[in-house]
Amino acid sequence: MQLVKPKFSLSGLLDYFIPPEMRVNAEAHRRARMFMLSHVFGPILGNTIPLYLVIADISRDYRAGVFFLSILAFWIYPFALRATGRYQLLAFLSVQNLIFCVLWACYSYGGVSSPFLPWILIFPLLAFLYLPPKGWVRNLLLAQIFGSVALFLLRCFGGKPLPAANLHDFQVIGMISMASVAIYFAMMSLYFAKMFHEQREFTRELNSLVSTSDNLRNLTAAANQASTAKADFVAGMSHELRTPLNAIIGYSQLLLEEAVDENDDMTVKDLSHVHKAGSDLLRLIDDILSYSRIEAGKMPVHATLGSGEAHLDAWLGDLAGLIGDYEIEVAGGDGLTRSMLLDWTATGSAVRHLVSGIASQHGSGKLLLSCEAGADRSIAFTFVDTSKQGEPRQTMIIREMFEHGDDASPTKYGGTGIEIALAYKFAQLLGGTIASTRLDDGRPATVLTLPEHISAAPQPLAA
Repeated sequence: MQLVKPKFSLSGLLDYFIPPEMRVNAEAHRRARMFMLSHVFGPILGNTIPLYLVIADISRDYRAGVFFLSILAFWIYPFALRATGRYQLLAFLSVQNLIFCVLWACYSYGGVSSPFLPWILIFPLLAFLYLPPKGWVRNLLLAQIFGSVALFLLRCFGGKPLPAANLHDFQVIGMISMASVAIYFAMMSLYFAKMFHEQREFTRELNSLVSTSDNLRNLTAAANQASTAKADFVAGMSHELRTPLNAIIGYSQLLLEEAVDENDDMTVKDLSHVHKAGSDLLRLIDDILSYSRIEAGKMPVHATLGSGEAHLDAWLGDLAGLIGDYEIEVAGGDGLTRSMLLDWTATGSAVRHLVSGIASQHGSGKLLLSCEAGADRSIAFTFVDTSKQGEPRQTMIIREMFEHGDDASPTKYGGTGIEIALAYKFAQLLGGTIASTRLDDGRPATVLTLPEHISAAPQPLAA
């Protein structure tokens, strides 16, 4: 296997020494990188001068040693910055170090005629690059720069002799000094231009992200308005449909009773179909309205203390007319007798719709229902569906209204596709979930998990 060597990055090298808190602010990060760039590569350029003085036998005394060490000291600052994070203090001391270094070289080798005098131009440049425009630190540093240069000039023209230096020997070193200054300025300028370009690109990307965020916020608001409008429309439509349906159901009930009294079996059969179809349609409209109210967060939650055992018979009684020949066997479980703070009406709706949805998927069979208390203060209703031959069957969990795992099930068994979706919404309303799983014996099962204690406040859900 071929090893991939890590790619060297100048920015990565510079950022290694920059404290994380400085990388958060783009302006501070840029200044810190300029500081690091000059301190990593500056001593390499600068020490060519004292090394040449020694190699060319121009100066091998203490002056060259102090010059060399003062330049070498710049390599201390990156490690000090990483260790302390005191950027402004270190930037201030670094410029002081440079002032001493340059003025020492000028004083030792020619005074105002020294070939190192052009390095004085770097002082204010670094003050502007290293330090922010606001604050007293930069102003203090600029004042100290001018003060140091003024003292140097007073020393040069004060009448006292300067250290002896043969300026003829400094012709080559003068060219080296000027070349070093030019290279340093070019290096700092190029990197500054690169940083400026990166900052401009960053600003452009940031503006693009802000614009995208605003668009997403507007789209979210529009989606919420559409969801509210949909809920209002469904509620209004359901009300408009329920009124004539109640009339149809009521009149068909009256006619059905009259037909029964007259022993008109054919009419009884026809009116029974009309009455059942109207009742089923009314139930469907109620389901759609409940679904819409839960999505809009308008379904209230009324938590009361009780147990599943006290409500189970009522739930199964409501299911009797919905599942036909489908059998339900209660396997028990300690969760049925456990005292819990739940909205038992909503819990019953979740159980009824889930059982009705399972029955509509498979048409016939047997459902084993058990209720166990969980260790995490939850209660789990487990539904195991089997065929008449006792073979376990997988239930498709439908979370979206009118979305089916098997397109044939609604038409074949009369299901609408909303039962399990609505059960899932009721489970969400109560802070629970519905999921397909497998029991320890490998049988597929559907589990409705609810917390033992819920808040009594309504819980709005996302559409």
